[in-house]
This record gives sequence, structure tokens and C-alpha cells, in this order.
Amino acid sequence: MKTKFDFTSGEWVASLVLLAFILFSYLFYYLYDGKPGFDGNVAAYAAVFEEFNLRQEAIRDSLDQGRRTSYDRDFHKFYGDTVPRKGKSAKQPMYEIVKIDLNRCDTSDITVVPMFGSKRAAKLVEYRDRLGGFYSLAQLQEVYVLQDIPGDLLERYFVVHAGDVRKVNVNTATYADMVKHPYFDAYLTKTILNYRNKHGGITSLEELQRITHAYPELMEKLGHYVEF
Repeated sequence: MKTKFDFTSGEWVASLVLLAFILFSYLFYYLYDGKPGFDGNVAAYAAVFEEFNLRQEAIRDSLDQGRRTSYDRDFHKFYGDTVPRKGKSAKQPMYEIVKIDLNRCDTSDITVVPMFGSKRAAKLVEYRDRLGGFYSLAQLQEVYVLQDIPGDLLERYFVVHAGDVRKVNVNTATYADMVKHPYFDAYLTKTILNYRNKHGGITSLEELQRITHAYPELMEKLGHYVEF
């Protein structure tokens, strides 16, 4: 009787081929992810990476909110925010929500609001500072991680005062001052600077629109942030 090592040369070859196939299958399964390799497009990969990070932040914010919601539910079971029912009369609120001024608050003020964790609060404040302040709650929809927050929730907890907006003087601002603003891209900024160098200052929104050919929606937004 053959022992387990008494293989013929053919049996040895077959065994080695089978072993190689098993090893290759294992490596292929665990190392190949089915995605195309890097094609040199750094910007595309950076965009994918940024989108992934934003989604992870949204997930973390959701988890934070879930923890706060669970705590609030248990708390209000014993300490409700309304007056107890008397017979069939409806419950009356014991307090009125004090809205948060988005142009003057910090991240710690924002995180007390439902659906706002630390990451979302930080993104909101970062965008506000780049803008120079909000003139409308609708601008929050311009921030990717805030786009799924209902408008009625924003109106319930937040308020903005357009008079607090910091404006950009298009006749004296530098390239760096303008291009860091979300509503000024490189093309718009260079167009303004070139016009200033050739013709002097700009006197009105109408003149600004005429020299830049900015679309009406952008001009409506810029009207809150430029001065002459």
C-alpha cells in the first residue's frame, strides 16, 4: 500500500497544480477588489476620497444624534416640556424655543439642535466664515453635509440677520480676498481685477453684471456681499 508520500511523478504534478490553483484563488479573492487601478487622475480620486469622508461624517453625526435622542426620550418621560393634561384639554408649552443666531453662534451652540453633531456644526461655521455670514437659511443647502436637513427644522431653531453679513469691496479687495469667498471663482475675480486696471472702479451691480456676464442667480447672491 502506498503511503501519503508514495506518489508517482504524475500524481506529484497534479498535486502541485491543484495547490497552486487553490493559492491563486485565495489571493485573488482577498486582494482583488474589482475596481480599476489608478489611472493618474489625481483630482478624480481626491473628489471620491472627499465624498467618502463627508459620508462618514454624516454617519457619525447621525450616531451622535441617535444617542442624544435616546437620552431626551428617557428624560422627558419624567420631565416633560409641556404642562400635564387636565381632563381633555390640550397640553400647553411651558417654554418657547429661543432661536440661535447663525451669524453669531459657535459650534457648541449648534450641536444642541437635532440632527446636528460636531462635524456638521463645524462645517456650518466654516462655510459661514468663508461667506462672511448668512443672509438666508436657504444657504445652508449649499453645504453638502447639511442638504438632508429639513427646512422647517432649520426655521424652527435658527435665525439669520442679513445686516450682519461682511461685504467685499470689489474696488479695493485683492485677488486673495475675493477668491476665498464661495461666490467668487478665479475667472470672476480675474475679470473684475482686469476691468479695474483698465477702466477704474465699478459703481453698481448692473455694471458688475455687464462686465462679468454672471448669471442672474449668482448676481442675486453677490448683491448681499459686494460693495463699491
